Amino acid sequence: MAKGDGSIIEKARGVWEVQVPLGRDPATGKYRKVSRTVRGTKADARKARDRIRRELEDGLNVEGEKLTFGEFAASWLEGKAAEVKPGTLEDYAQKAAVLSGYLGSVPLRKLDARTVETALRRIQADRGCGNTTLRRYFIVANAILKKAVSYDLVARNPCDKLKAPAPDKVERRSLSIAEASGLLRTLDACEAAALASLAAKEGRQAAWGVAEGRGYMRGVRDVSALLAVRIGLATGMRLGEVLRLTWELVDVEGCALSVRDAKTPAGNRTVFVDRGTMAHIAAWKATQAAILGSIGLAQSGATPVICASNGAPVGQTNFEGWWRAWRDSHGFEGLKFHELRHTQATRLLAAGVDVKTVQARLGHESASVTLNYYAHAQSENDRLAAAILGDMLRSEGGRIVPMRKSA
Repeated sequence: MAKGDGSIIEKARGVWEVQVPLGRDPATGKYRKVSRTVRGTKADARKARDRIRRELEDGLNVEGEKLTFGEFAASWLEGKAAEVKPGTLEDYAQKAAVLSGYLGSVPLRKLDARTVETALRRIQADRGCGNTTLRRYFIVANAILKKAVSYDLVARNPCDKLKAPAPDKVERRSLSIAEASGLLRTLDACEAAALASLAAKEGRQAAWGVAEGRGYMRGVRDVSALLAVRIGLATGMRLGEVLRLTWELVDVEGCALSVRDAKTPAGNRTVFVDRGTMAHIAAWKATQAAILGSIGLAQSGATPVICASNGAPVGQTNFEGWWRAWRDSHGFEGLKFHELRHTQATRLLAAGVDVKTVQARLGHESASVTLNYYAHAQSENDRLAAAILGDMLRSEGGRIVPMRKSA
């Protein structure tokens, strides 16, 4: 380094102050400098000075030297709030929070490809997620670090040296009619038990004289979660769509639910439900209003249908934890909530419902997407079509009608 590129001052034995000039501030006219305290030898201080100079020459923002991944991830998330839909933002927040659990304390400039790759492997091992989910973590990490590069906080994105995990080959499982009916019966029994437990708790609170002044009521989340499963089975709605339902989106008389703030225009739609399902939704609306009133809250159109014990929305991560425990303890081990959506599509197509209706119900952009996802559901219809054609060909008393010769 040339003279004038920085100074090194010994403040105490083994403690050095490194100063590197930044030139005159164009706004204030004052001279600026970067100061760092280094503990060690003078050679260590020189290395620190030289590193600061290299970062300046690379155009990096020296003032962000100590900024950690977690700190910048939080800032990145704030910026995304105005750019993306609520459901997407929730997914980003969940992924960023998990990533920060492994990388949060690491300064951005100390992150390298190996550190990021190790963190992703630990996430997969600790959370038991597949490659498709791991790919989502990688995409979020890449977006955060790409933004850090654009802000001149780091010279390069370590994710550029990594290959995004390939998504898992999807095995599209769907429930048979018998299995779906069994799930519905289980929901009925669990809902009745959860509501009875809720009523008993409220009775005890009143008897003990502590029913007033509470901010929550235990057990509400369980009843709500059971209703979420019922809605998923009846409509094929995505989990995020179900959890974002508010009462202003529920038409009890018309037996319809409105989906808003979807990721695609086709996702914003109206989904009709059977009267049995709507009866459960309407009953919950009345029960929820009474419960919220008992803890000092008023139900409104903006109130989430699926709510926590304090009336707040239920987060997707929170729900998924409940869902895994509930399904595995009630004979539906390994069933994914999204497979309720597969069940809806498969059963409707197999029953002869036209593909355009199924497409609109699921919120797919085009009928080709529906057919590509659920082509396997056409086999039962194809078998029926073969039988119908056979009957047509043998419609004259069971004998084969010969082809007529043209004149």
